[in-house]
Amino acid sequence: MKKLIIAAAAGLAMLAAETEFVRAQDGSEVKTSTNTSKVPWETRETGLAAPTDADKRLVRQTHYTKLIEKYADEYDIPVELANAVIQVESNYRPTVKGKAGEIGLMQLKPATARLMGYEGSDYGLYDPETNIRFGMKYLAGAHELGDGKTCGTILRYNAGHGAKRMNPVSKRYCSRVEAILETKQQTASLSPVAF
Repeated sequence: MKKLIIAAAAGLAMLAAETEFVRAQDGSEVKTSTNTSKVPWETRETGLAAPTDADKRLVRQTHYTKLIEKYADEYDIPVELANAVIQVESNYRPTVKGKAGEIGLMQLKPATARLMGYEGSDYGLYDPETNIRFGMKYLAGAHELGDGKTCGTILRYNAGHGAKRMNPVSKRYCSRVEAILETKQQTASLSPVAF
């Protein structure tokens, strides 16, 4: 009997959760069912659509623009390349941890960061400035070893500075970076429409 009462209470609670009361124009309350799906970010008042993944990425990217520009300039890396690497590595999410222990925006392995002079804890690599600083330093070495060529740079950033041959993973990575760079180049070349 106790189980039956609990089951009935749970069923009523679920029904109540799907029901809301709204006030009709004449002041009376009307019971309605709310089986409509809720779209995140959408408001019924404005009817604005949810931002796309690209919109969310752009918002995250703007948080790190100055840091990216600062360290790209310091290590002589094209800002567009630095942004493309960060987009592929973490999509501008500083708390991402990779399957092989890579950390943060530029997905640095702690051992790699230490080779670049980092002396802090693994957890410290989640700090965006620290991650970008040591990630850019590593990217600069890859850029130099890759003779400034995109795929040569990406191979050495992804597979290690000693890598000589393109592997399937680095090839896919390079394709993604090139696509991002091409899209940004096309966007930059668009001129405003005259009215």
